Amino acid sequence: MSNDIQPSAPHAPAAPAEIPAARAAEVQARPQPPVEKKPVVENKPDPQEVRRTLQEASEQLNKQMAKNGRDLNFSLDDVANQLVVTVKNQAGEVIRQIPSEVALRVAHNLENMKGLMQDEKS
Repeated sequence: MSNDIQPSAPHAPAAPAEIPAARAAEVQARPQPPVEKKPVVENKPDPQEVRRTLQEASEQLNKQMAKNGRDLNFSLDDVANQLVVTVKNQAGEVIRQIPSEVALRVAHNLENMKGLMQDEKS
């Protein structure tokens, strides 16, 4: 018994429809309408609005977690401008933090070094 797949006969591509020479010249001779270029609009969100929205969302999440009896805390890191999730046990000790404390420290250090990394020649 063979499980070989037999190739089927190759299909010939369909021949493109030929346009009579007189018709082709007529199509090429028509003036083409000008194409209007639309200006590119960059839709950048307002940083203050994003921060306010994140702050409101974290407050709502904290209320919901407290209502459900969960020790889950959402906060906004001021320097990294990032949402931080903290999971605590019943004794109040931090079990897990996302992003980790190390990642936040790196983000803080990079933020502090931003001005030092600028090339003064350019």
